[in-house]
Amino acid sequence: MQERRLDAWSAGSIAAAAPPEWVGAPTWESLSRDHTTDHAAGGAGWRHGDEGEDTEDAGGWDPEDEIDGLGAEAYAAFMAEVYDALDGRGRDLPARELHGGLVEARSALGRAALTPEEAVTVLDDALVEAIESVGRLHTQLGAVGFRLAREAAARGLHREVALSLTDWLRVRCPWLSTQEAAQVTDVVRACDSPVTAQIGDAVAGGTVPVHRAALVARTMRRLEGCLDVDQREAYAEIATRAAARRDLPDKDLARVCHQLVEDLLHEARPGERERAAHELRSVTARRVGPGLTRFTVDAPDGVAATINGVLTSALAAPAPVKDDRGEVVEPDVRTPAQRRFDALATTIGRGIGNPGAPPSTARATVLLVIPFDPARGVPFGPATTATGDYVPPRQAVEIACGADVTPVWLSADGAPLALGRGARYATPAQWKALVVRDGGCSFPGCSALPQWCDSHHVDHWARGGQTDVDRMTLLCGRHHTHVHQHDLTATISGGTVTWHV
Repeated sequence: MQERRLDAWSAGSIAAAAPPEWVGAPTWESLSRDHTTDHAAGGAGWRHGDEGEDTEDAGGWDPEDEIDGLGAEAYAAFMAEVYDALDGRGRDLPARELHGGLVEARSALGRAALTPEEAVTVLDDALVEAIESVGRLHTQLGAVGFRLAREAAARGLHREVALSLTDWLRVRCPWLSTQEAAQVTDVVRACDSPVTAQIGDAVAGGTVPVHRAALVARTMRRLEGCLDVDQREAYAEIATRAAARRDLPDKDLARVCHQLVEDLLHEARPGERERAAHELRSVTARRVGPGLTRFTVDAPDGVAATINGVLTSALAAPAPVKDDRGEVVEPDVRTPAQRRFDALATTIGRGIGNPGAPPSTARATVLLVIPFDPARGVPFGPATTATGDYVPPRQAVEIACGADVTPVWLSADGAPLALGRGARYATPAQWKALVVRDGGCSFPGCSALPQWCDSHHVDHWARGGQTDVDRMTLLCGRHHTHVHQHDLTATISGGTVTWHV
């Protein structure tokens, strides 16, 4: 019977679909559910799972006979149902395991949270072991969080609300500092490239903490434009292995990453070195403490010469107070480092100092031609510029917010009906008031600074909105576009901007 069944299967495409280990194994619910009780005409019958009894009596049901009785098409349909059932079973298992595991972890940590009275009873060895376990758990928790953040980024969940991944993580996890969220983002970005994906794999595997992997990811991002694919992969492997070494402190890992940059510049040929130096240019900032920020500048030689020229110019020379005869009456007590800073700050201030042109100044003048139906009192058809460029309706509204716009209303036959008023942008005084009130982009969860924002009419200027402080708010470029694309509205009350998203 066994050989006859195999011959029948080999006649069609079913042979590839039927796993050999399933041959003659009547374990499928669809076969056994109707035969777990005695057959009316079969005496004791067959019961699947009975132990110590004959599974086949004279006249009982034979599962092999029933399978053999199926034709090729019927059997193929039957197996398709089996595969569908097995494929669907457990699809929600990962989600349930994730939820259950986190619940159990929180419960277990709750049990480990000792009161001060209980903690004093723990012996030294046990206390040291517990602290080391907490360190390992911290890395493991970071691995779980990173995996979830990587998946959220792949699905674009942060883009659905027009937030950066860093801001989205801080909204979802308020206990994360900006630095911690940015570190997760750095490692997630490294996973976008197959060459540096090993950095994220090391975090997901629990062998490298997030903050050390972020340092490696930032280093590799700086080196990206200076190396070919093979070099990038080799550099990433060196840095990732260093990050995984528990005997290598964070400061030594930073030296390893810095050494990779230095080695690149020393080993490159002159032409390549110039290109590498240009790619490696950067300015970074780190908060030293309340009221003080440290800037680190990596400048190519040409720009460095210019900066040095400022730092050694007359602006950085001592400037004592002198009387009419040229005698020093008050010496310059600034240190050389302070004088260099003042020289640099003066130069930067001269470059950007223009009180009449704050960021709120209109950046363009646009003549917007808008077809208008006098009978209905509403615009119809697409708006165009004076040069005939098509402007979608939502973009027309956005242009009206960010440029000096003069709308020209046209009748159906092209005759001008009216020349509209020019759009007024926020004045410098209004801009300062918005900065004080909003402190930056007012969109929920956004951390963009005021200098990266535009003033936005809550009641769109194109719809008659007024350029008043109580009817305007600050929005960064990304959220300014997002608000216009989705036609979002906001309410301003008591100095608070509430967006209806």
